[in-house]
Amino acid sequence: MDDNLILDHENAERILNEGWKLFQQKGYRGVTIDELCLNCGLSKPTVYYYFQDKENLFLQVLKYKLHGFHGVIEQPGPLAERLQRVAANILESFDHEYTTLLRDREFLKKPENLLGIRDAFRGEMFGPLASLMQSGIQQGELEGDDADVLTLVFLGIINNFIGKQADMKMDNAALAEKLTTYFLKGVRKS
Repeated sequence: MDDNLILDHENAERILNEGWKLFQQKGYRGVTIDELCLNCGLSKPTVYYYFQDKENLFLQVLKYKLHGFHGVIEQPGPLAERLQRVAANILESFDHEYTTLLRDREFLKKPENLLGIRDAFRGEMFGPLASLMQSGIQQGELEGDDADVLTLVFLGIINNFIGKQADMKMDNAALAEKLTTYFLKGVRKS
């Protein structure tokens, strides 16, 4: 294998990982390509070799980080266990609320990038999770008749605790279990 191909792959991955950190911290508008280059130790031409522009970089970063969520969601097991895995994965993957990243779509100009972000989120996270909720409704494990609403409720619960694990003095797995229990059983005393 050509060493340049290895280096090229490492550069792209470095750009995606650093872009992920920066976009979460500062949002789409707060990040500059100059800052990204400085943090990566790479030149602008190198960044633009992999990514057409900032919009394309934002899209590719989100696709890169969302990739694989459907696999976590689709792993077999009881509903509670599957939801806990999803919650733990979200808590581990995000440093800041994911809704901030999705709101930043409003600053994108190219329809294909907007569509790409929507497709990545729906294909990797929302759609598979809604299917899991629908299965839970059909099996009688979940109350309700709208899998999309249940999905939004579950994601909303998890989203509010992203980055707060240390404040709660819990690791991701324990917090995921607690939040999943609240989602499934509520907080009403039996």
